[in-house]
Amino acid sequence: MPKIRAVIFDLYGTLIDILTNEGKEDIYRILALYLQYYGADVTGEQLRVSLEVETEKLKKSDKERYPEVDLEEAFSRVLQKEGLHHPFMVESCCKLFRLLSRERFQLFPDTLTVLRELKRKGYPLALLSDAQKVFSREEVRMLGLDGFFDYVLMSTHFGFKKPDPRLFTMACALLGVNPRECVYVGDSPKRDVKGALEAGMKVVLVRNTQEKLPQDCRPHYRAKDLKDFWEWLGREKD
Repeated sequence: MPKIRAVIFDLYGTLIDILTNEGKEDIYRILALYLQYYGADVTGEQLRVSLEVETEKLKKSDKERYPEVDLEEAFSRVLQKEGLHHPFMVESCCKLFRLLSRERFQLFPDTLTVLRELKRKGYPLALLSDAQKVFSREEVRMLGLDGFFDYVLMSTHFGFKKPDPRLFTMACALLGVNPRECVYVGDSPKRDVKGALEAGMKVVLVRNTQEKLPQDCRPHYRAKDLKDFWEWLGREKD
């Protein structure tokens, strides 16, 4: 069996401990108040409905098996209706939406320790996440993760998301390794494990040791945390 030469990580739920609630009424109320400063005449409820409608339209128009809706595109369509189509406005609304929806946002206690050890050992590293590029790159930087990865791939750059195996194959190609020589580390059986297995990678499922898994979502190892993964990787190398 080929040795593991590179590691690719999921982001949210794997490296970053996050909890969001996009359904909070305050999100849309505050966004509507913010837009009033630029001349918009819209209520929070109108804004919520409009965003849901445009998001659904984007989903239905996408022919991908696992379509990914870009929040920037959805907000761009909403703001056009209000006569406020400007790149700055779109970006600021997306970031404010994210900030207001976040209820917990921090690294897991073992994230930096394990990433430092991987870099010290010389493993090429990539990040592959179902994520909104408009704010996720900044969140990677804010938590001090940007210096660890040779490549960062986010689903909104491509218009499709995990478990599409193309994402995993692209990440391996960028790192210059065969998928069989690469391990993917993530927390979702249906997105992370299924997609990585279809791409021919080894897979470690972290922070999910109890859930019963279907045959096509069974990883090579189930680790209770990243430290457990690091110890498994050491055993695999021997």
